[in-house]
Amino acid sequence: MIDFVKPTVQAFLVCDHVIEDSLTRKKSLIGLFTHLQSPVFPFQHQHMGLYFCLTDVEGTHQFEIDLVYLNNEQLVCRAVLPGISIGDRLQISDFGINIPSLIVPSPGRYEFRLKMDGHLIAQKDFNVVQATPPRITEPPPEEAAP
Repeated sequence: MIDFVKPTVQAFLVCDHVIEDSLTRKKSLIGLFTHLQSPVFPFQHQHMGLYFCLTDVEGTHQFEIDLVYLNNEQLVCRAVLPGISIGDRLQISDFGINIPSLIVPSPGRYEFRLKMDGHLIAQKDFNVVQATPPRITEPPPEEAAP
């Protein structure tokens, strides 16, 4: 059995969308966040992006990303990425993933867990809060003209 060597995770971020330039392969992270809010639950978050960057790893590896509702350790969703090959342990590899639609069941704390070959290598949490709906106020009555 080969011992698991944990890679160095340089970044693990949550945002609204990850855009990758087709020529340079540079990633743009749009709408980084640490919390979401909604007036009603469950709610559908239309776009969510994840970005992770790692080094000190080589070979072909299986990556999984779990989203867990920490209030009760409920698995909300899981993404399994196809085998990723990294040729050189000194290489810095970065990855952007877009989740097209995600149902958030309740307010509370959530955590993305990044696993490589079944081993937890990074975690990123965020809060989901219940927003109070905006109060609708009546405009003041107009005064009658003399």
